[in-house]
Amino acid sequence: MKGGGMAELEEAASPLPPKRVDVDAIETAVGDLLRGLGQGDKAEVMAQTPRRVAELYAQSINPGDIDIEEDFKVFDNPGLDDLILVNDVHYVSMCEHHLAPAFGIAHLGYVPDRKVAGYSKLKKGLNYLSRQPQLNERLVVQAVDFLESRLQPKGIGLILRSAHCCIALRTNAPSQEVVTVADLRGVLREDRYRQPLWSSAVAERPSFLGR
Repeated sequence: MKGGGMAELEEAASPLPPKRVDVDAIETAVGDLLRGLGQGDKAEVMAQTPRRVAELYAQSINPGDIDIEEDFKVFDNPGLDDLILVNDVHYVSMCEHHLAPAFGIAHLGYVPDRKVAGYSKLKKGLNYLSRQPQLNERLVVQAVDFLESRLQPKGIGLILRSAHCCIALRTNAPSQEVVTVADLRGVLREDRYRQPLWSSAVAERPSFLGR
């Protein structure tokens, strides 16, 4: 899906380097939001909630002191020339349209050339990119762009499956819809690599939704 025509997915702003937040500004804005929601007469809510929400959002948008450019290390390929799969990587994102959480599971596959990456680094890269107001369609492209630039693989593919709280809030019911987006490049477009990745990704219903 790289190079698609959706203008809002082609913003110039880079997802890197680490994000900066203003907790005091968030606190003020949340206070205004609560008053707009008719909660301004609740002393305990107005005294504590704006700061709690501000700190939660600050932590969500910038989890820890991460410099992903510096932290993401790659290693020389010891001789692998077949598909590497990393399945069931859990992540949390935030719907850009409603600022509501989305819970996801990622499935990554790549055929290495000269470099490989530690599995924890793959999760760290996705976590960094997802922990901000996002669209799934943008997140999958950004994540593959980032991983492809570091690994320079023969092919790479990423499948994201997620459930979104904004759907549950608007329908007043637990969200059971699973949103799936994918970006496959290079040899991952070939059936011999594509099929194992897709089969592992959709083998069962994501566990965060319950049974």
